[in-house]
Amino acid sequence: MDARLEAYLKEHCGPLCYGEQDENGIDLSLIRANLKLTPLERARLADAMRRQTERLNEIRRTRPRPVREDR
Repeated sequence: MDARLEAYLKEHCGPLCYGEQDENGIDLSLIRANLKLTPLERARLADAMRRQTERLNEIRRTRPRPVREDR
């Protein structure tokens, strides 16, 4: 990483910065890791995330909502 960019990120992000980021704060290590996967592996991963999100949404819909006492 360019030294000027590294100094900029340390100055503007502080302890919240992590990984190798571009000037927009995008973590490049995650992009590189994703690009190492085959298209089929990426599709399977995306499908697994979709199914997990649907499952969490279903759990949220079926749980009773808490009653607030201050109303």
